[in-house]
Parts: sequence; structure tokens; C-alpha cells
Amino acid sequence: VGLARALCTDPEILLMDEAFSALDPLIRSGMQDQLIDLQNKLHKTIVFITHDLDEALRLGDKIAILKDGMLSQVGRPEEILLEPADDYVEAFVRDVNRARVLSVDVVMQPAICRLTTDKIDEALKHMRSWKKDYAYVFRDDEYHGVVTQDVLEEACEQPDDKAPDLIDIAKDGPTLQLDTILQDALPATLGSDFPV
Repeated sequence: VGLARALCTDPEILLMDEAFSALDPLIRSGMQDQLIDLQNKLHKTIVFITHDLDEALRLGDKIAILKDGMLSQVGRPEEILLEPADDYVEAFVRDVNRARVLSVDVVMQPAICRLTTDKIDEALKHMRSWKKDYAYVFRDDEYHGVVTQDVLEEACEQPDDKAPDLIDIAKDGPTLQLDTILQDALPATLGSDFPV
């Protein structure tokens, strides 16, 4: 009700001091979801004060950690977790389950085994130079799947008029969005034969 009252005046900034601290865990989680949905629709500046680091990491685009009335660190959640500014912040974030907070874009590495050629023999040559037995097939920056060295070698043995297109022999694999949190990404990566 307090949040609805505050929004009625269409303020530029919302100040929320321990807004969800007295709620039971289920209602608290639901209110956090509501606040995230509202923020996505209204794009308000919200200063949210909490002693719950998990809540701050879930809700905050930027987090400020205070110690004895002084700012210890200000940064994005992944900066706070991965690059603590001092011993206090490091101790503060020590027990956080990073897989529930960090997203794929923070830990991903570019796909170095990226095939952009249409020719199977060229693709095989590239793959051998990378010393990998798999590669990702792309056309105009669109991902089409993964091929293995065995599949390419088999395709090279076909007569030219029966040689398949590289896209046709690429095998679909799991894909992830950049904002997928690691906790949700782990099953896909663990179930795949190749990096996702």
C-alpha cells in the first residue's frame, strides 16, 4: 500500500528504507518481483536501503556499501562481487552464492572456433589450425549450430555434387541469453558436449 501511495504522485525518485524487511520470505520475494516489474515499466530512480545483501544484489543496478557512515564501495553487483574494494567488502560478500547473482555476460568468453565460410574443406582447415575438434557455424553473425571435425571429414569425402552445406550438417546445441544467471545456465552447459 505504501508503494502504491508513493507511485500515485509520479515522483522522480523513490526512497525505500528497509521496505520489505518485516515481510515473510515468500511475500518479500513477491514484492521484489513486483518492484522489478514496476521498474521495468516506469524507469524510476529508486534508492533502496537494505541490510540484506542478497536483496541488494537482486534489485540493484548499482550498490553502495557503507561502513561506519562512509562509502566502502559503489558499483554494479558483479563489480562488488568480483572486485571488492577492501577487506570489509570482501568479507561482506564472501558467502554470497555467485551463481544466483552473476549472469552469463560476466563470465563468457568469445567463441574463438567460429566458422564463417561456406566451404567444408576450408572449415576443416580452420578447425585443424585451432586444434579443436568442434567449431561454431555462423552466417552474418547468426548462430547455426556446432560441427565436429569427424562430421567435416566425412562431408569432405562426399563427391562435390553431393557435398552438404555446412549449415545443414551443423548440430543444434543449447544457447543462452547474455542476461541468463549462471544458476540457470549451469544445467545447459553441463548437459552439452561443447561450450555453450
